[in-house]
Amino acid sequence: MNRFSVIAFTHRSTGLTDLQSLFIDGDILPTRLAEIKQKLGVDGLMYLATCNRVEFILSTANTPAEGFTNKLLTLFHPEWKEKDLKWAQKHVLALHGEEAVKHIFEVASSLDSLVVGEREIITQVRQAYEWSHEHKLTDDYIRILVKKTIETAKSVYTDTKIAEKPVSVMSLACRKLQEWKVNPDARILMVGAGQTADIMVKYLSKHGFKHFTVFNRTLKHAKELGRKYGIAAHSLKELETYDKGFDLLITCVQSHKPIITGKLFDKLSMGEKSTKVITDLGLPFNVDKSVMNRKNVKGVSIESLNDIAKKNLNERKGEMKAANEIIEAAVKAFYTDIKAREIELTLRDVPGRIQKIKHQAITSVFVKEIESLSPDSRLVLEKVMDYMEKKCISVPMQMAKEILLNKES
Repeated sequence: MNRFSVIAFTHRSTGLTDLQSLFIDGDILPTRLAEIKQKLGVDGLMYLATCNRVEFILSTANTPAEGFTNKLLTLFHPEWKEKDLKWAQKHVLALHGEEAVKHIFEVASSLDSLVVGEREIITQVRQAYEWSHEHKLTDDYIRILVKKTIETAKSVYTDTKIAEKPVSVMSLACRKLQEWKVNPDARILMVGAGQTADIMVKYLSKHGFKHFTVFNRTLKHAKELGRKYGIAAHSLKELETYDKGFDLLITCVQSHKPIITGKLFDKLSMGEKSTKVITDLGLPFNVDKSVMNRKNVKGVSIESLNDIAKKNLNERKGEMKAANEIIEAAVKAFYTDIKAREIELTLRDVPGRIQKIKHQAITSVFVKEIESLSPDSRLVLEKVMDYMEKKCISVPMQMAKEILLNKES
């Protein structure tokens, strides 16, 4: 358990606006994280970034030394000045051991979310692991941690009412659009083609909206979303030359700077004087603040949904006790999982050694006796040897696990 650490910045400790400064461009992200893993000497690293958090989940045999967080942030943001690092030190959440594991369980179970009870976070955690694994950042311990994390979150959603009348940032945004009575015939520009975009298109389609055009940095993903819902798909670069106007703009991409600038907004508006509705679900914010403050713009962002989210939290407080009890039990069970894995690693040479002893017995120690046996007798002997080999491999593991469980009880 002590091999896990978490370095986190969340909406609780940092605030959504300040959180923007932590994101970096996706093109350089894998390189920066690989450098952190190598230079800090950690065995595994998982990077989790959502609209309300940036977290580094670390696996290392050595307890992080003093100054570890500062070194990590310096590698992640080499352009930061001393004042930036001081700000980060003031707002960072640095957890180790059991506290780190419990935190990850709480995150995936939405107890630490902007909107308690939203289910999207469990998918975001899984996707963060898959991305980190794909970039060769994780190790086997993080794999086990994520497996237990998903299992725990599913138990919280199933065995409590934390997600009853499910609410998410996306659904809160959609409610705002309904409140503003946006016409279902509205021309909708969707910037982004990830999970958030998928949920928004699905939700709005159910409410009669049908005129969507999606833009995404990776054209392949835009086309996948386009095929799924029968909507037009383009690369993000084509947004600069789009000339069909819009009524509703929804943005949900990770970008270290605003995508919708004042200049681009004017281009997209095509000189139309009608009120434009903007839903900015990106963090850092995808739409320049000067655009959101215009007289002909009705805008909603992650930050403006904060008050609604707080109300939601108060409504769900009663279920948090039950959810926390599930998480506490899961943390204890995870301790056994980790010990069992450590036993497996310790005993991983046992099968090879037993097979070597078996081979030596057959080919050297008892070779003459075996040669004198009839074919049927040899066949029986082989079956006995195979049976004994399997049992001798499994017995040490089983005994070690029993000893571990007896110690805990």
